[in-house]
Amino acid sequence: MIKVLGLTGGIGTGKSTAAGFFKDKRFAHIDADQIGRDLTADGSSILPVLDELFGPEGEFGDGKTEILDENGNLIRRAMASVVFAEERRRERLDALMFREIIGETERLIGMYRQQPESDLNGILLDAPLLFEAGLDDRCDEVLLLTADMDVRIERVCRRDGVTADEVKSRISNQMSDEEKIKRADAVVDNSEGIEELFEKLQDFLTGFLAERS
Repeated sequence: MIKVLGLTGGIGTGKSTAAGFFKDKRFAHIDADQIGRDLTADGSSILPVLDELFGPEGEFGDGKTEILDENGNLIRRAMASVVFAEERRRERLDALMFREIIGETERLIGMYRQQPESDLNGILLDAPLLFEAGLDDRCDEVLLLTADMDVRIERVCRRDGVTADEVKSRISNQMSDEEKIKRADAVVDNSEGIEELFEKLQDFLTGFLAERS
């Protein structure tokens, strides 16, 4: 059976670069972030559910803020202002989204596993919130990317045009690397350049494929 490799890591650790490496090595790519974006795209069936929960009349709404526009599409800033105002609202949204993302992920894994094993070296489940969403349970192995804090901050500041304090705030809201390391099967430090990263990923991949055979 084709194995599922979970790939995770906090912001600035180079997860997208690593995902590109595995895609080039004939891994089917399941992007949990993209699934989440698709779930809230215009016309999605989950939008009325979000409105029932977080709209002005919803159980978790604030009584005044409309989260859908006149066409029934999500007003993302409005949604964020409601959800992030209270921890219980964010937890409810996470529970809903994680359930939907897990369902779609399982569907895609099943689809890819129907392909001949000779077509793929594996299925890459690419998810920054892999552990938080419970997606690690769907993986045969989990690879965690880490990097020195200063390196992560510099990368994100350059990429997103934000301040160091903003990056530190984002990182503080994520599960700690220490906790992730305890739960991962393998860890790759990506504090250096891309060539060193690819060498480490190739070493990991060699062992991953050897275990399959």
